[in-house]
Amino acid sequence: GNPRTSHHTPPPMAEEEGGIVKVQPDAVKKGGYCFVRGNPCKLDVCEILSKATANGNKRLHVKGKDVFTRKTYEDTVNLTAGFHGIDVPVTSKRAFSLMDVDVETGFLSLLTDAGDCKEDVGLSRAGEDATNNGAHNAFDEIGAEVVRRFEAGDALRVTVLSLLGKDVVIGVDAEAEG
Repeated sequence: GNPRTSHHTPPPMAEEEGGIVKVQPDAVKKGGYCFVRGNPCKLDVCEILSKATANGNKRLHVKGKDVFTRKTYEDTVNLTAGFHGIDVPVTSKRAFSLMDVDVETGFLSLLTDAGDCKEDVGLSRAGEDATNNGAHNAFDEIGAEVVRRFEAGDALRVTVLSLLGKDVVIGVDAEAEG
């Protein structure tokens, strides 16, 4: 067989956006991100099913929502025969101060902690089939909350998740009083 190369130091995690890395099953956690049937999902379910088959193959059951489309995907991965690792997207999270929201397009004007303006992040749509009667329904839960609180005059910070070269707003908080 081939010698184990675990003493080998792995290369540093790729910083570039759009990165995909292979990890072992124990690195995949509920609430984390991983590809389910080729879709980058935030996992609601992640459990190893041991001895689920007659010959004792271990399998990993994963289920989650696609980060971009919010559709739910589910899969069971065989962890023994020919298993090479599970694809996970390289993700990074940053928080920005919210300066402005374009309620028509959902694009945000954000301020980085360094004082730079970032204007390439848009709120997620609720999906193509969402009935667009009134701007607020055009966005998903978090997007609608951002618009509602912004229009109420709250000072907000939004948390942006970056993966696969795209940015997704995953949280909104009141700006801490300085």
